Amino acid sequence: MGSDTASIPLADLEAGVKNATKVTINSLDSTPSDRPVLGRRQTTNSVLVPKEGKSLLDPDSDEDTLTKVGNFLWKIHSANVLTRYAMYILPFAITLAIPLILTATVWKDKTADGIRLFGLFVWIEALWFALWVCKLCAQAVPFIFQATCGLISSGIRKYSLVLTALEIPISLFLWSIVAYTTTPVICKFGTEVACRNTSDTWLATFNTVWKAGIIVAAIFLVEKLVVQLISVHYHRKQYFVKIKESKRLIRLLDLLYDASRALFPEYCREFIDEDADIQGNTLTEVREAMAKAGMDTKVFRGMGRARDQMTAAVGAMLSDVTGKELGSTTSAHAIVLEALESEKASKALARRLWLSFVGQGRDVLLKSDLLEVLGGTRAAEAEDMFHELDRDANGDVSLEEMELLIMGMGEERKNRAKSLSDISHVIGVLDNLLSFVVLISIAFIYATFFSKTFATKTTQLWTTFTGLAFAIGGTVSEFLSCVMFIFVKHPYDVGDRVNINDKHLVVTRISLMYSVFRRVDSDTTVQIPHNVASALWIENVSRSKSMHEQYNFSVCAGTSNADILALRAELETFLTSPDNKRDYLPDVDIELIGLGDLKQLDLRVTIKYKSNFANVRHSIRRNRFMCELLAAMRRIPIAPPGGSAPALGDPANPSYSVAVSDLEALGLRAKHAEEAEGKKLFPTGASLTSLLQTEGVSSAFELPLERVASVVAETGRRGSDVRLRRSGESMRVSHEARPVVHGQMGYLHTPAGR
Repeated sequence: MGSDTASIPLADLEAGVKNATKVTINSLDSTPSDRPVLGRRQTTNSVLVPKEGKSLLDPDSDEDTLTKVGNFLWKIHSANVLTRYAMYILPFAITLAIPLILTATVWKDKTADGIRLFGLFVWIEALWFALWVCKLCAQAVPFIFQATCGLISSGIRKYSLVLTALEIPISLFLWSIVAYTTTPVICKFGTEVACRNTSDTWLATFNTVWKAGIIVAAIFLVEKLVVQLISVHYHRKQYFVKIKESKRLIRLLDLLYDASRALFPEYCREFIDEDADIQGNTLTEVREAMAKAGMDTKVFRGMGRARDQMTAAVGAMLSDVTGKELGSTTSAHAIVLEALESEKASKALARRLWLSFVGQGRDVLLKSDLLEVLGGTRAAEAEDMFHELDRDANGDVSLEEMELLIMGMGEERKNRAKSLSDISHVIGVLDNLLSFVVLISIAFIYATFFSKTFATKTTQLWTTFTGLAFAIGGTVSEFLSCVMFIFVKHPYDVGDRVNINDKHLVVTRISLMYSVFRRVDSDTTVQIPHNVASALWIENVSRSKSMHEQYNFSVCAGTSNADILALRAELETFLTSPDNKRDYLPDVDIELIGLGDLKQLDLRVTIKYKSNFANVRHSIRRNRFMCELLAAMRRIPIAPPGGSAPALGDPANPSYSVAVSDLEALGLRAKHAEEAEGKKLFPTGASLTSLLQTEGVSSAFELPLERVASVVAETGRRGSDVRLRRSGESMRVSHEARPVVHGQMGYLHTPAGR
């Protein structure tokens, strides 16, 4: 390392102080001439951004560009509130003032059913201003909600966002009420007789229109409210904890990166390559290619850093002028977010942070390293930081572990953004479908209010609806099933690894009616409808915690219990070794699950990992354990089924046969039978009374037991006589055949045909 460290106060890091007072830099090994040509073009601020579904090379990519009128309207929309509302209200109000003035002067005697037209235009003018007043009231509803309901519970304040999204439906609902209640104003400009008889006039039609309009606006408001509540509850349930955890980890990386820059300035000799990768320099690859070709690259040195310094200076100046803190391209937060967008930059960031804090001569990051940098007074903060980094809880953090953590964070952020986009699209589709239902409801509501014969034909309408329900019942059922699957069950997100019907899949897209997956084994695309997936068993590997795996294998039937215990001890030694304790838990279990027709022992080994199978290292961990399992069985040793002796006929185990006389064969048979009988726990012909005799047996059981024993003994004598007769016959037959004895196998057989 090129510098000695003391301690950096956490408060200084949180405040963004780069040169902390408690850090002493003794020497810097970097020189200006050694600095690479680096730029800091942010990937989120691309100049050439193609439209969705378009290419920059497409000749029609600019067909939707704004015209002069569109630019004028955009400038109005971007202006302040007073200017924007004045441009919205005044033009139409001035237009309405023309007939208002004419009916008040030139055409003041013009009437319609005894009601002056001047009153109608006064009402229309008032209704136009009332629309914008209702809009302002709808904008004030979220603030009123926060001020009142927020005093009861701070958790209710989040629903103010729902009210903000319902600004237009609330405005229309209030406006319809105002329009209905202000309709009698028109009569103030008519005769008394005309105002009394309004049941069959156009004024009655106005009342009916706005009465139905209140119901329609209420239905529209309820539909939008339901959609917003679904969106809020879904996002809070599925992503609130994940986003909170992601923000916490990013804040941790911000603090660590500030500390790293305080210990080792940017582009110092120790981290010149890492800083180039972290900050995404566009000239790095060019400089490296020229350097490999032996060309001088001094002309490119410092260009990227000069650009970033000018950008930071302009940003600081704008912050001072506007009084608002603008995003800085040189802040730790901006650099960390940019690094998380690519795998190469994430890996470089992990290397810089890890190498900055690990002491010389060590290959792991310890809690003491963070305490030494942050200071002894910040022990609690250092412990929290180390706990976030040490995911496997083994007391240290390796470089590989740090790289996997930060690269995993970047990949998780991308998957979460894609999942949020897909779910927003799903909610939009659901909103459109519900809006279509609301539109049909509006038609029926207005038909009910204006048609006197519509109510009498409800029987025919319900008959039509019943037939339509049978026609589209399957589609409606599928739609409801998909909605429940997405918003209630929601078994996976984009990027999750799942197992469906024993197929290993990765979620790539979520739609309202189906999901798209990528098979792990072949990278083929699979599409599964949600109504079908709702009835399947779905194993979400990514959401699982630490998982375990089982391996079944068979060994020789002569394997002893001591050999199995020795195998378990060997595996425990492997799991607790420093090289493996990061991946495995020290618990291992060996279970005897079968005897294999008395020819082998069927064993099952259960191994537990510290993470789930979605980890990219799972195949490496699995291969390493299986190799160790085989090596441990050879060390003990444990033989495979059938034994480990050479096969019959092998040069180490030759096969041969010899001919013996019938007397020798009979003697060998008798000897084998005697040895087998001697090995029995209960010899043949033993008394049942002696086998079952037990102290303390009552006399009630003795007599039946003696009777059973006598019957068994009598049956045994009869059987022995039969066996003696059969053995005599076999002796006579044996004179006619010369048996052959196989020396290796130790059994007799008679040549075929005898």
